[in-house]
Amino acid sequence: MTVEDLWWRWVDRLEERGWGARRVLRPPAGQDVLVAAFEPVGGVPPELAAVYRLADGQIGIRDAGGVSTNLFPGYEFLSLAGARRAWQGWADIRASYAPEDFDDMITVRGDDPVHRSYTRAAWWPFAEDGGGNHLLLDLDPAPGGTVGQVIVAGPDEDERRVLAPGFVAYLAALLDADLDDPDPGALAEGVAWWDAPGLR
Repeated sequence: MTVEDLWWRWVDRLEERGWGARRVLRPPAGQDVLVAAFEPVGGVPPELAAVYRLADGQIGIRDAGGVSTNLFPGYEFLSLAGARRAWQGWADIRASYAPEDFDDMITVRGDDPVHRSYTRAAWWPFAEDGGGNHLLLDLDPAPGGTVGQVIVAGPDEDERRVLAPGFVAYLAALLDADLDDPDPGALAEGVAWWDAPGLR
């Protein structure tokens, strides 16, 4: 099954729950925009690029109208422009700190093949929770890892962990996951903010 097939199956799963996934999708990104966005990491990860060719992230769910949802567990799908800004924010941190300033507080879950670092240039953010935490593609994994594996990092995330060996595998895991229902208070405001804790 292609990443495009998995993506639309995933969007439709959220739609079937009445959470308005399609209304938050931005128009597809053009190839020139893709290439320019990923220039800092040396190229476009193919699996994620395929999804950006279908939708350039999502608009803010509170701006969408009707009942609208986040597209990843607790995280909104960043546009390419938003992802580039987030990557630059991490780059600014790297430019102003010594590794020992932050890396000493970082742990790694079990034997997960991810670097014990606060931030790395080869980590590409594709989703954000609103508090500066990101889901990222790891384009330079630790030994035993897979290029393009999905990881998590952020100011509230001191434990580095691998959520899936790649973006396709991550979508497949989402399709198989039990999704927590939206918070009733948020849902009353038209925001279907849901979670799948094992996938973030």
